[in-house]
Amino acid sequence: MPTSCQMIARPSSYYSIFFRIIPCMVTLWGISLMPLLALEKNRLDGPPGAKFAFGDEFDGAIVNDEMWGLGINQKNLQNEGVDCIYKKENITLEDGLLIFTQKREPVPVQGRTWFKETTFNYSSGGVHTREGYELRNNMYLELRCKLPQNNAGYGAFWTVSRKVGDWKPEDLLEIDMFEFIAAPEKNRLWSGLWWHDFRAHEIYDGIPSDCLIERSEDHFFINKQVYKAHWGHGGKIEGNRVNFYEFFTFGLKVTDDEFFWYLTQDGPAWKTEPYFQFSGGKVKNRTYGKVKDFEWEREVPKNLHAQVILNYAMRNAKWAGGPVQDDQLPSKMYVDYVRFFHLP
Repeated sequence: MPTSCQMIARPSSYYSIFFRIIPCMVTLWGISLMPLLALEKNRLDGPPGAKFAFGDEFDGAIVNDEMWGLGINQKNLQNEGVDCIYKKENITLEDGLLIFTQKREPVPVQGRTWFKETTFNYSSGGVHTREGYELRNNMYLELRCKLPQNNAGYGAFWTVSRKVGDWKPEDLLEIDMFEFIAAPEKNRLWSGLWWHDFRAHEIYDGIPSDCLIERSEDHFFINKQVYKAHWGHGGKIEGNRVNFYEFFTFGLKVTDDEFFWYLTQDGPAWKTEPYFQFSGGKVKNRTYGKVKDFEWEREVPKNLHAQVILNYAMRNAKWAGGPVQDDQLPSKMYVDYVRFFHLP
């Protein structure tokens, strides 16, 4: 029969083991939670007072079809002058990254631009946000990505406006967060705003009638680039040290009165000084020396509902770093995350 000392000793050894195990378990739990906590902290690291609205970390097995649609629009119509079609199989998720793959097709693929049926010898990836995932006034949008290097490759992060609520022509614009010529020898990133829609009194006599589409008696759409209103920043960014061929972070802040564009290699983009901004005022058409100069007054829309687009286009044009070099394909563009925040 055990003595009283033996009876006391046994439980104490159990307690000793127990208290040695518990700290180890807590440590292991802490280690396992660290990535999640870091992700949550990173996710919520918006501008002061901002609240995370929605986004995508691309850490699933397939693309989130609730948030993203194929192509730059609902019908997957391609812009004129682009030499690739967007296909689902060229859009993949791997190791927490969204990957667009640009490649030559063994057999030409049937597709459509805004104006005609056509065939494409090349394919690539592009997505747009679906309804309910818009960029609105008083929001901050951040993207982390790594851009391609192939000739004729053309990475873009931009928006088109949706006609939502009590919209007006002044609410409709294209925001170019950035457009990027991928070819290293012609490397160029630019940002800006385009207005395609105008009131009747804003239509100058020098704009040809065949470039105007009448939406209503007081709403006209201009369909030729050189006659559209523009505000932009192009070429090399002064003082830029960001390597676009490595992962970098881009940010856009939209208030009721201003747009701010930000760039940084690492960390939240909003913590840097904006490299470009728009606070309203006079804007002009981008004439390229081909047509007359016109001028309009524009402000930041008060009813912004912007569909966000990410795409990896191909343009054979010389200005876009073309022609295509098949030996550089397949080529890839990588996106780490897209995050939207509500500003206070």
